[in-house]
Amino acid sequence: MNRLCKVLIVDDEFLVRQGIKHHMNWEAEGFNIVGEASNGEEGLQQVELLKPDIVITDIVMPVMNGETFVRTLKAAYPQIEVIVLSSFSEFEYVRSTLQHGAADYILKPKLDTNELLEVLRRTAGKIPELHYEPSHDGYRIGQLMEKMLSGFTLDEENEMPKVRETFPLGSFRLFAFQPENGLKNQEHERIEAELRKRLPEVGCAILPAESSLPVLLLNVKPEQDEEMVEQIREWAKEAGTGNDTSVWVLSEKFGSFEKMGEIYRERMVKLMEFSFYYTDRSILVDGELPPMHPAGYQFNVNMFLQHVKRNRVEAAREYLRDHTASLGRDYIADVFEIKSFLGNLIFNVTITLADMDVQSSGLEESKYTYFKNVDGASSLSELMQELDQFMTEVEECVSGSGGKRSDPNMKMLLDYMHENFDQPLGLSEVAKHFHFNPSYLSSYFSSHKKEGFNEYLNKIRIEKAEELLRSDDVTISEISSMVGYSDHSYFCKVFKKFTGLSPSRYRRKFWA
Repeated sequence: MNRLCKVLIVDDEFLVRQGIKHHMNWEAEGFNIVGEASNGEEGLQQVELLKPDIVITDIVMPVMNGETFVRTLKAAYPQIEVIVLSSFSEFEYVRSTLQHGAADYILKPKLDTNELLEVLRRTAGKIPELHYEPSHDGYRIGQLMEKMLSGFTLDEENEMPKVRETFPLGSFRLFAFQPENGLKNQEHERIEAELRKRLPEVGCAILPAESSLPVLLLNVKPEQDEEMVEQIREWAKEAGTGNDTSVWVLSEKFGSFEKMGEIYRERMVKLMEFSFYYTDRSILVDGELPPMHPAGYQFNVNMFLQHVKRNRVEAAREYLRDHTASLGRDYIADVFEIKSFLGNLIFNVTITLADMDVQSSGLEESKYTYFKNVDGASSLSELMQELDQFMTEVEECVSGSGGKRSDPNMKMLLDYMHENFDQPLGLSEVAKHFHFNPSYLSSYFSSHKKEGFNEYLNKIRIEKAEELLRSDDVTISEISSMVGYSDHSYFCKVFKKFTGLSPSRYRRKFWA
């Protein structure tokens, strides 16, 4: 069999992986670096997907170390050869991997291109069905494109001639396409073939980018660039007829191959996100989007929740609609951050309703559906519909049709607890303040809230303590006093009961 020997690199250090990949012309020597992984677990997934002939793996890695990885790999794929990278102190692990079928090892401090090439040749010779021959074509263009995407500089004497030969025209753009129902097998190649058929005068190549969507590099004469853009725009319109919600993106024009990596990293990936806001456009062309208005980001959460508390849900709804609409105008906003913010807002509203003693079993159950739908929304308009439905349900709860409203005495009692939680606040003190009998107050409170008086007070205090711990500017001992606990050890015990973490671990987790 005459083909390149396929090699997979498994190492948790990005620079090691890149250094091995781009240190020499592997294809000229008969090897093809088909993929990489950062730990053993990812490595097994890549092995199943890429079917390499040889795996180069580190020993010390997170999630699944090299020893476990080699043992698992050889049990499932005995035909795949393994080369282990290690330091001087890891020889016992190396011996274990050799016992489990690793073919060879290289000490990292002595790792150089010639030694690695020699070990690869020796290992490839152990694969009976593989008869690799060194290629004399030099670097393939895909390998050069991958170097550019990874931030490497091409060699002017040895590598740039291949680029100029493949892309002789003076104008470049990046083109991306995401089908409505996700990518199917060979989708990248199908799109490339269609583009070559429609635009035979345009040079193109698929980017070897780590992306779930096909991105193509287009090369055209500068005087034909505008015509090419119009033809792609017409193609997008044809594909967008009916209910197709495919996403088409075209980068700005750039004049040299060397700018490809920068354009991809800094513009193309972000443009794909902008499709979340512009579902009414058949294609997004960089430079044609409206100007951004960053001032639209501010959202007053306290004011929004005050509207809800005072039964002004329609005002809260309008405020949320206006803000969400401004996010579409200010399309620079990160989609993940928007969804996280709105998910937190839904959570805060349900907490506020509980504090108001507005209860709705329907809303309590449906809030998880709202979380899921917000997270899965594919467009801003879909997100706004979900929020509008949520606010309608909130309005039903507050108006009384979706739940029940407590009497004024209970509201005054809860307000008093929220305002004075940092004081020595016990059942007797609160009963005295409101001229209640303590036993009656305890029964009265339990009939309106699912928690007892002390548990509810602790909940208020711990929520405030969490807020202070996230600020990281006061000590835990000070926080204990600030939220109403005179006994520091008791505070730590209660905090762990509510959060599952000690105050110190909570703070470390938040600031990790």
